[in-house]
Amino acid sequence: MSSKELLDMRKHNSRRFPLAAAVMFMPAMVAGIARAHVVLAEPDAAPGTRYVGHFKVSHGCSGSPTVALSIAIPPGVTDVAPEVPAGWRVSIVRQNGRIAAVTWEGGMVAADTPGVFAVAMTLPDREGALTFPATQTCEAGTEHWSEVGVDNSKRPAPTLRLATQAGVPSALEVSDGWFRMLPLSVPSGAYFTLRNTGTKAATLTGADSPACGMLMIHQSGNHAGTSAMMEMAAVAVQPGAQVRFAPGGYHLMCMNARPVLKLGARVPVTLHFRDAAPVTALFEVRDAAGE
Repeated sequence: MSSKELLDMRKHNSRRFPLAAAVMFMPAMVAGIARAHVVLAEPDAAPGTRYVGHFKVSHGCSGSPTVALSIAIPPGVTDVAPEVPAGWRVSIVRQNGRIAAVTWEGGMVAADTPGVFAVAMTLPDREGALTFPATQTCEAGTEHWSEVGVDNSKRPAPTLRLATQAGVPSALEVSDGWFRMLPLSVPSGAYFTLRNTGTKAATLTGADSPACGMLMIHQSGNHAGTSAMMEMAAVAVQPGAQVRFAPGGYHLMCMNARPVLKLGARVPVTLHFRDAAPVTALFEVRDAAGE
């Protein structure tokens, strides 16, 4: 690994990464300034399916660390099963026999560090939007991410879009996928080439893998005159084009790596798209030099 990549990775752990507005990005475009601070890592899903929602907390409350997060579960969502991160505890609220809210507390996420809280659930068998109003409690202060249907909202609720996948482009190819093997305590990069052989643009909005607690789309490069990494809300691949995720550019950042991420292993990665069905491919785990 080059000294520049090591420096970028250290910056990743020590600075805040603005979350770009959820708009379509052309290749090589830089993300904009953050709008929402609690969002779903996978904002699209098919109706009636089993789904794991990763609620990402971008940062604390005006410099104060996060000590609790509550998520309201909308009607129609069933079989709710929250994951319990190490050092945290989970409580639930029931209404009319269903789980109506989930709360994590007892742990801490540093003010300048992103955190993730996962909930498995079965989605209602209908199209449309589901909102999950969130309350972020910090050592000093509370933020309510609960606004719905408000243009240019400053406090939008995490939202999941339900849409059938029939008739959408599926001509997406993933090749040469690999993870850079690093100690599990250090975020690892994942790289691949994404090609669109169809006739419509496809927009990558997220990824997940059993090898990672969370996978985030990042771009390394020169931002505001400094070398840094920024989180990307989406990356578009035009018809007949390809986007290469490689060191020094676009990549996936594996946070909270799990023991299955070991040298020589092949682990699945699922890419999620706004306007196409998910694509799953096996990524090889290579050494720090990519060999």
